[in-house]
Amino acid sequence: MAKRNYLVEGLSGAGKSSVYEELIRRGYKAISTDRAWKYRADPDTGLPGGPPHHGNSLWDQQKAVSELESPEPEVLFVCGSSRNRDRFLPYFTKIFNLGIDDDTMRRRLQERTNNEFGKQPEEVELMLRLNRSDEKPAGAIDVDATQPLHQVVDELLRLANCRTVMSDSRLTPWSKRGSAIGQSFVISESALPIVQAAASPRKRILRGTSDEFWDVLGRETITRIEYGWSGYVLATLLPYLDEQGIDLMHSDHDEVASTLSQTREGSVFVLTSDHRERHLARLDPIEFDGAVLCRYYEEFNETAAEGVDYAMLDGIAFFRDTLAPLESAIVAVFIIG
Repeated sequence: MAKRNYLVEGLSGAGKSSVYEELIRRGYKAISTDRAWKYRADPDTGLPGGPPHHGNSLWDQQKAVSELESPEPEVLFVCGSSRNRDRFLPYFTKIFNLGIDDDTMRRRLQERTNNEFGKQPEEVELMLRLNRSDEKPAGAIDVDATQPLHQVVDELLRLANCRTVMSDSRLTPWSKRGSAIGQSFVISESALPIVQAAASPRKRILRGTSDEFWDVLGRETITRIEYGWSGYVLATLLPYLDEQGIDLMHSDHDEVASTLSQTREGSVFVLTSDHRERHLARLDPIEFDGAVLCRYYEEFNETAAEGVDYAMLDGIAFFRDTLAPLESAIVAVFIIG
């Protein structure tokens, strides 16, 4: 069967990133253009290096065409949009437009933590004007993105003539399914001793089948961020970032992190507002080269890993999203296991 490319696009707040992550979770090959193809362009010349601005982002033609013309995989979902989107439309079998109403857009722009755009009144008004104009590519199929996420993705897969879940045999070694999970729990700094006490092995035995640690951590959590791929990818990404001067493995709470790591039989780190202040601005997937990340992964793990660059780029976005809500007296407990 000929390769099928599907574009999933929409305005800010429509849910493109969430759809992307859910497609990955279900075993499909998907690309987030914000993380893999996009660069900031000068508004006059179109060359890289423009100022950060909503309308200054373009898809890198070489990267985009290389993926869209590749015979593998059989089905590819591309999630995102850009100012030069239209020149790539002939590559897509179908185009899906995620639609939301004004109230949903306002709420999502206000609540999201992984993107600062949409926090200012003028930015919200711009998006609302665009939303009301109903501008979209010719032939795009509207999908109601106000539905729960699983229903939105079910509808997309139905329209693309795809199964709602792929077979395990087609999953990559760095797929999340059946592997370690990477997740961050944003909590009050004052709750750290409570969480640490709940991790005691003795408590786990005394409490029977219920795990007190997860119960307590869940109650104390303000926000939870979950990584879409195997947590082992994050374990590879951490030393790479450290080599770039982005140390996410140490903090003033190393003793707590070490205790939790020993009792949970996994890797636990505590991230703080200090990490946010020092590193958040550098954790933009656009600024990283996927090919370099792929080579690092292969050398670090001594195995071929074609395609892992997207998982690594998503890891950078995961750390960005973890640090974004941190402020004084608010920390993130980051766990791989």
